[in-house]
Amino acid sequence: MELSKVAVIIPAYNEATSIGSVIAELNDYMPGVNIIVVDDGSGDNTAKEAEIAGATVVTLTTNQGYANAIEQGFIQAVNQGCYQYVVTVDADGQHHPKSVKAMIELAQNTDDLIIGQRTRAARWSEWIFGLYFNAKFSVKDPLCGLRLYRLSMFTKYGAFETYDSIGTELMTWIILQGKCYKTLDVEIRYRADKPRFGTGFSVNQRIFKSLLTTLSFVKRHQST
Repeated sequence: MELSKVAVIIPAYNEATSIGSVIAELNDYMPGVNIIVVDDGSGDNTAKEAEIAGATVVTLTTNQGYANAIEQGFIQAVNQGCYQYVVTVDADGQHHPKSVKAMIELAQNTDDLIIGQRTRAARWSEWIFGLYFNAKFSVKDPLCGLRLYRLSMFTKYGAFETYDSIGTELMTWIILQGKCYKTLDVEIRYRADKPRFGTGFSVNQRIFKSLLTTLSFVKRHQST
């Protein structure tokens, strides 16, 4: 896929210490790549560091969460009017830039979605989520944040997420529409400090609850 047709969207919350290096690495692997950073109401200098690194920055005045930050990035890409695809990348550097490049290079004009696949799930609830998606759609890791979307899929569906799907709703809808999707094994560099998404029972409970809601979403959209 031509790089000029792709925007990389990075939702970022209090990532001032990492966002500059994440952008620099992406530019090292893909010179001239278009990057949109959505500063999700950060209390630090995330937006300033992203601007200095050369990204287009969308600033949210309050913290609205990962899914809404992603959605604002999609809207920005649509409004710029020059992109056919977007790639979502985490702001903490976990997604290796060579995997981002590989995903863009893998994309063909017929593709609607490419889903990154990690070698292991970070939590037991993610493993269960993956068991269902693998059995249903041959997608082992539906919760990896590194994905490529055809931008028109977002405009057609009208949202990135309308329930707490842990960022899987638009992806699931595209699959259920019978669109062309692929998976790609990606390299992850796990962060040394505490994960932004959190740890422990409450996070696993949230993911498991999301899976149950997703089962209803799948049933509803399969019958329409």
